[in-house]
Amino acid sequence: MAKFFSFFVICFFISSTLYGQNTTLDNKEIYFSKEYKSLSGHEDYDTKTVQSVKFSQEFKKFISENPETFAYDFNKLKENIYIITSEDKKLRFYVWDTELGGTMKSFDQIIQYSSNGKVKTIYSKEQSDTPYFISEIVKKEINQQNYYLVISNGIFSTKDQAQAVQAYTIRNGQLIDSDKIFKTKTTTLNKIQVDFDFFSVVDRPERPFKLIKFDQNKLYIPIVDEQGAVSKKFLIYQLNNNYFQYIGIK
Repeated sequence: MAKFFSFFVICFFISSTLYGQNTTLDNKEIYFSKEYKSLSGHEDYDTKTVQSVKFSQEFKKFISENPETFAYDFNKLKENIYIITSEDKKLRFYVWDTELGGTMKSFDQIIQYSSNGKVKTIYSKEQSDTPYFISEIVKKEINQQNYYLVISNGIFSTKDQAQAVQAYTIRNGQLIDSDKIFKTKTTTLNKIQVDFDFFSVVDRPERPFKLIKFDQNKLYIPIVDEQGAVSKKFLIYQLNNNYFQYIGIK
């Protein structure tokens, strides 16, 4: 009876702790959702700047100081910012529009990843100002190492945009983004970027665009003409043991 009671107490303590954590995260999610909507709604640029910097600072502090956020869904906050997680739950990007850019967008971000059971966070202490946001993570195993192929999207003006795929991996407790796993005819790369004219694909239904595609072990990179128009043809890269190897055009 005593053993059963002890087991019951332990289970009750664990469930109470988890409930408390989830309640805190739920409340914080509601808070940050309201804060972001508030800054998005400001017309006055100076007021919006103050609100934007405040949101970035507070959100980064919250995520970095609470590793349990890595396993939290943030379904409500996803309505306002990009929260993209790898299928194995080892890598996550939080990316949001600072609302301070013009036709060239300005995004800030946080990266979380898990290594040896520990959650680590990467972010800039100052508010970032990058035109890129993350829309997808595809996991592939190459040479017995898990690689995360991260799709990013750049918005430089109303017309000029880009989509890129970059290789990330977690090794020796560090997040590495410099491994060159894309092999072209002449060189190897850690990132492939396609610059394009937005108006050549404006009628496509999906947002964000899915110009760079994966089909099992093949990577499809769209071919763009000299004017920036996206064609219907692709550069094809086939995954082998060590690389995504260029194999031709389709």
